[in-house]
Amino acid sequence: MTAEELWAEFCSKKNVDINTPYEAWSFGGSGDNIADKLANLVKEGIKFGTASSYDQYELEDALDELPKIGDYSVILDGNDEAVCVIRDYDVYVRPFNEVTPFHAYAEGEGNRSLQYWREVHKEFFEEELEGTKNSFTEDMRVICEKFSLEYVPGKDTEQDLLFAEPSMDFADEIVAYRKEMLEAGSSFDGCFSMKKHEDVKDFIEHCKGWSNPSREADEHGAWGNVILVIRKSDHKMVGCMQVHNVLTDRMKKYTGHVGYSVRPSERRKGYATKMLAKACDFLSSFGFDEISVSCLPDNEASRKVILANGGEYIETVFLEEDNVHLERYRIHAESEV
Repeated sequence: MTAEELWAEFCSKKNVDINTPYEAWSFGGSGDNIADKLANLVKEGIKFGTASSYDQYELEDALDELPKIGDYSVILDGNDEAVCVIRDYDVYVRPFNEVTPFHAYAEGEGNRSLQYWREVHKEFFEEELEGTKNSFTEDMRVICEKFSLEYVPGKDTEQDLLFAEPSMDFADEIVAYRKEMLEAGSSFDGCFSMKKHEDVKDFIEHCKGWSNPSREADEHGAWGNVILVIRKSDHKMVGCMQVHNVLTDRMKKYTGHVGYSVRPSERRKGYATKMLAKACDFLSSFGFDEISVSCLPDNEASRKVILANGGEYIETVFLEEDNVHLERYRIHAESEV
């Protein structure tokens, strides 16, 4: 099937204007078995991210063609056959050495680790820039895209949740989420510093700093990622997760690897179970065989979410500084839903 044929089929089935702009391209280039492998990862829902060189767009005087949120693409395999349609929902530019572990995970390649991503993309960018006036550096600008899988011929590809990193593109949703949580008197589990930051830009910058793998770790959180959970149908922020890949003593003894919350008006819809499953899958890219999570003893809903993800009760501990008891659970990587 050609790109034009697949696009026409997609537009007809999904009620999209056929005149909507789109690009047709392949991962790794045509005639390359890498293109087949990566296209299959996209179709399987494992790969939902990609990266490209900002400098390359600049060299080609094509900055007006930079990827942006809402862009459609038809993905081709190594034989230039069209295999699926994707759409960007999270796009930002960041120095190579500040690309986050969650973006590396989103790219879906190898063991999905940041180390693997760096090794592969350093080689890729070196080859791409060879013969130009630019060369690879650790602080070269990288365009990071995350996309939703919109259509695969003959396959149900419905997605209800998208997972994004905090940026000003989601500022309005973050503000609305914070307001609703405050009005409901909800605890801001998994929201990092959202409660204390009235200025959404400050919150976003704080999240970016926390996830920056190039900085030195400190005793206030080491490294981790805040992940916004966006409902695909209306791009409403329905949840927030705080995922720790390096733990402080407090996290090791009490709170664990993952914190999460669901917007009060969106609870009891199964979102939390899917969120924790995604967090556990992300954490497996760091090589964790066992993931620890906690909940308050009277939080039956959270307990059900943990158990639905294969959680095994360990113990109940007392967190003296917060004057609360916590139930601690472990989840084995193979137990994810």
